Amino acid sequence: MHLPDGLLDPFTTMVLWVVSITVMIFGYFKMGHIFEKEDSEKLIPYIGVLAAVIFAFQFVNYPIPGGTSGHLVGGTLVAIILGPWASVIVLFLILVIQSLFGDGGITALGANAFNMGIIGGIFGFYLVMLFVKLLNKTSIKKELKLTIATGIGSYIAIVLASIVCGIELAISGKIPIEIAVPVMAFWHILIGIGEGIISALIVYYIYKTKPEFITTESLLKVK
Repeated sequence: MHLPDGLLDPFTTMVLWVVSITVMIFGYFKMGHIFEKEDSEKLIPYIGVLAAVIFAFQFVNYPIPGGTSGHLVGGTLVAIILGPWASVIVLFLILVIQSLFGDGGITALGANAFNMGIIGGIFGFYLVMLFVKLLNKTSIKKELKLTIATGIGSYIAIVLASIVCGIELAISGKIPIEIAVPVMAFWHILIGIGEGIISALIVYYIYKTKPEFITTESLLKVK
């Protein structure tokens, strides 16, 4: 899903930069509430480890016709652990490092952050919240409710992000929409299986061992 430089037209590139920066500024102040807690210093190395995991998530790329690529994203995973707004900031920082190594363009950072952080992270988080609400009506254990919801939400979010990416390519006039969207969606329907399973397993492990690190539990209202 990494978009390289020059693949999107200047207007689309600029609009997505503005949207991503605006959301990141808002997210910065939202994240401040996390670090006001007494145990905030414990989260700092934890965030670093999480960022490294996401970096590894995205390290393996599968070339997709049209100039972009397919890979695991991890946006929903970050959102579940640190909050929906934090996902954009964490993903953006990861994307900056990756772009320096030629994985994704520097001018395309706004678009990539939008697709992976906002669609894959923020939208993914609210999908998980929806599925948690539905699963709360069952007698399933709390950790399994969050695990299942994370798996489904992560899967849908990455497929949706790939569709949005395809639409951006079509708007830029690079690839016809009848080709861009189906191709991007097809590969991420497959990749999304891995995204959902890995994200769900990581959340399950954390919730069983260090539930306090799931900073969004009160928002998700897992019962």
